[in-house]
Amino acid sequence: MSWGVLVAVGLLVQSIVPGMLHAFVGLAFWWVLIGLGLTLTGVSERMKLMTYYGFLIILTGLIFEVCTAFSLVPYGYVLLGFGIFVGAGLVLVGWVTDRAVVPIGVYMLVGSALSYVAPPSMYSFIDVLWLMLAGAAFASFGFVKKSAFAHFTGIAFIFGVVAVYVLGGNIVIAGLVGFVIVGGALLVSYCYMFLTLGRTPHVEEIITLAARALFTYGLRKPLDQYRVVAITIQGDIATELIINELLAKIEEKWRPIVLLGPTSPTQIDLPRGVKIGWVTSLSGVTATDYTLLSPANPSDVNIFLSGAMKEVSNGHLPVLIGDFLDNMIPLMKEDAFYKYYSELASRIKFLNYTAVLIIKSDIHPEVAVNIVKGFADVIIENREREQRNKVIREVRVSNKVDNFQTDWQAMPRRSYVAS
Repeated sequence: MSWGVLVAVGLLVQSIVPGMLHAFVGLAFWWVLIGLGLTLTGVSERMKLMTYYGFLIILTGLIFEVCTAFSLVPYGYVLLGFGIFVGAGLVLVGWVTDRAVVPIGVYMLVGSALSYVAPPSMYSFIDVLWLMLAGAAFASFGFVKKSAFAHFTGIAFIFGVVAVYVLGGNIVIAGLVGFVIVGGALLVSYCYMFLTLGRTPHVEEIITLAARALFTYGLRKPLDQYRVVAITIQGDIATELIINELLAKIEEKWRPIVLLGPTSPTQIDLPRGVKIGWVTSLSGVTATDYTLLSPANPSDVNIFLSGAMKEVSNGHLPVLIGDFLDNMIPLMKEDAFYKYYSELASRIKFLNYTAVLIIKSDIHPEVAVNIVKGFADVIIENREREQRNKVIREVRVSNKVDNFQTDWQAMPRRSYVAS
């Protein structure tokens, strides 16, 4: 978000007040903006290395500005310094902190190298090339982060700049076109999300266009406004991918309690401090960071949940996530499972807690699956079926809280959180 805003501001300044850039020599103006972008990203993502590197880029850019202004350093060296220090540095820092930053550094290296070897007759094209590389950086960032907004905005930015250049426009007009593209993409995204959700979308929802993800499509309120969410799976949809995506979307005020069944703790990217239980009959396992619980003894599971929820500090909300029911249903008779699950769901609702329960519906009796659905506020069913020699994933939602239902709808296979 910070990068997008700074690039847009930079393009707007460069387009409307080109004289502003004369206060800076060469690339120092953009150098400072890149440093600000890294600093803001590092602070928001709590990555100290990126934050410090952003400060260092700003300081170094200002030093090169002074040196070049007083002819202390030739301009060619400024270009090389920009490519090596900023570009290569971004590749290294991004590799350690956030891999999505790596392509940005690569594009800076390419742009700096081409700028250094380009003859004076190519300078106008090089200016446009830098804008194209900025669009490519956004497109790559969006691809790595699975952000449709950043990816397609970057592609549209490239085509917009190329169209203006081919039609005879200068860099000022190209900059304005780029700014309009970014602003237009945000506006379209906002309207699309507003119509889809029936409410004002959050910033992260606009940027990711995650209209069909669990927290935006199946749920129209924050997760803590729901008590029991049941996610059923048919086919080869990986449960661990759903759990990982759920954990990645957990907010700061929520405290996840992960209770696994067929899914092993080694398959999950667990946040720090999360309480983990593993309901399994697997023998020979030495538990370290998690508690082993027998699926044949529901009392042990109840005791674990009670203790884990009591440990949640004031001001935080416990959120139970897991597929532990898959290992308990086969060992319980229908009446026993009904009694156990109804009491569990009732207790969660009475205490105003939240539970996201995942089950493989195609491996259990229909009666057991209907019991799980019967006590859920929201039911999100996922299935895979074959059509014309292709496997299609579909989803259906029944949301009792927000009072809406959907028919089976085809979903992209890259989105694993039921939507």
